Amino acid sequence: MLPLTKSISNEPGYRSPPRRIFLDTNILQYLQDFGEFIFDHYQEDEEYLISPRGKKILTGSALYKEIEALRFLFLGVDRTNIEFVVSESTFEEVKKKQDNAYRRWFFEMWDYWQNILREYEGRAPSKLAGSQLDKFDQDQSILGRLSKSDSRIIRDAIFFDCHAVLTADKFLDLHKEIEAKYKLMILCPTGFLKLIEPSQALWY
Repeated sequence: MLPLTKSISNEPGYRSPPRRIFLDTNILQYLQDFGEFIFDHYQEDEEYLISPRGKKILTGSALYKEIEALRFLFLGVDRTNIEFVVSESTFEEVKKKQDNAYRRWFFEMWDYWQNILREYEGRAPSKLAGSQLDKFDQDQSILGRLSKSDSRIIRDAIFFDCHAVLTADKFLDLHKEIEAKYKLMILCPTGFLKLIEPSQALWY
């Protein structure tokens, strides 16, 4: 009998879950704003979540489902080899918010990612990333539809050999084209949960 992971991976249409994931700034913001719910599983009111700026996210709304998906993602992530990536381009976007708590959270994630890079001892990113970057830098069919800040996020994800960008809303209209050209999945949190559904028992 094939091992469960092998039998799952042989199913038609199966896509392996990404191992190295670049966190878009909106995801980083949600992790900081709703950390109690995502990491501690605490929700003060069953009818909504409330952001530090007082915005209510109604239970069952589209945004609530994305934040809830982040909670499920991080519930089992310690039992995986997934790596989360942030970059200097991420920080440029974080600085625009002028939010000290958000900055501190970025630097926590930055330290985490730098420690992972040090473990590779200069072996990351790979040589393939360089050729992919050259291709991306001349790809006007994609660059022409991205803002400068968004294109830097995608570029950094390619540079660091990421398998996916996790985002709440940006880039999603280009996800098929970017994945076909650069083997880089563009996933929202609910999309990530759908991707791991065949192996969900192993995840949790």
